[in-house]
Amino acid sequence: MCRELLIALVLLGISEGAHSVESGELTMTIVSAEQKTHDRVVAWVNDTPIYQPDVYFHVAVRSGENVFEGEYEPVSQWETLPVFWKPGVEVQGRIRGHSLFLKRPNGVEIRFVILKRTAAAAKKKH
Repeated sequence: MCRELLIALVLLGISEGAHSVESGELTMTIVSAEQKTHDRVVAWVNDTPIYQPDVYFHVAVRSGENVFEGEYEPVSQWETLPVFWKPGVEVQGRIRGHSLFLKRPNGVEIRFVILKRTAAAAKKKH
């Protein structure tokens, strides 16, 4: 019984260490941040679709050796991305499951749905 408990604690410690990279608040570097649109069919007139553009925000950030790409659909049409979110700028954020949380300048977090996780490209040495 004691051996099983010890093994369980060791495995829990190993798995906790493996996930600790993504669990706390991290400093992330913006790779890209832009406003885009999806076209959505809202009506059909004489077999012709009528589209409405739906705005969303697409962001890519680098954290350690990974690049995370995510999307966010704003709550209102007046919501915008922070102006200073340009490539190379560092922001505070955290990752939990399939969500990427980035902090705005006022401290409020924006929840992006992670679409893709890739390894950061290694810098070439000349």
